[in-house]
Amino acid sequence: MGGGGDLEQRGVAAVGAATGRTDRAGAPPSRPGRARWLLAGGVAVALLGLLAMLGYGLARQQGVGGLAINATGQIGRVRPGSAPDFAIPLYDGPTFRLSEQRGKVVVVNFWASWCPPCREEAPVLERAWRRYRDRQVVFVGLDLWDSEKDGRAFIRQFGITYPNGPDAKGVAAIDYGLTGLPETFFIRPDGTVARHWIGPLTDAQINAFIEEALR
Repeated sequence: MGGGGDLEQRGVAAVGAATGRTDRAGAPPSRPGRARWLLAGGVAVALLGLLAMLGYGLARQQGVGGLAINATGQIGRVRPGSAPDFAIPLYDGPTFRLSEQRGKVVVVNFWASWCPPCREEAPVLERAWRRYRDRQVVFVGLDLWDSEKDGRAFIRQFGITYPNGPDAKGVAAIDYGLTGLPETFFIRPDGTVARHWIGPLTDAQINAFIEEALR
């Protein structure tokens, strides 16, 4: 009679040993114990989900290469003196050099294909270029932290016709004290900066800033 009981007890102990979860009598944990394990697992999954969401939000705010995504517009700091000169190879054309544009208003726009506000303002820039290109106003776009393939695709998608090229090493971005993307500098005919705008531009803003630089 006692043999059956011993076999049952040894079987229970073996199950507990295989799973690594036994109580003092060698039996598997009780249902309340299992509930605690399930609760702990659920909390861990929730925390991981929250961390993933926070990471995604931070990535969207920071952009690429430590640059912020400037989703809202604001006035930027204007440094005294002439705008820093730069030369970039254009995607479709020769090298563009800022110092060769003296006597004209130059609109310098920093952008990237992965930047949502840059996509928002792309049609605004193209419309302004078409309005002012016969008034001694030059536009140039500097594509930052982007691949040539993505940069060219962006230009095709938005039908951009003014000169654009890569700021491949970010030299111009550093010289201009860029904080993020997009950012735009409005340069007077004498080479000084009339306006620095952080964030996407509206039609009314870009018209006003160009007129300001023309005066």
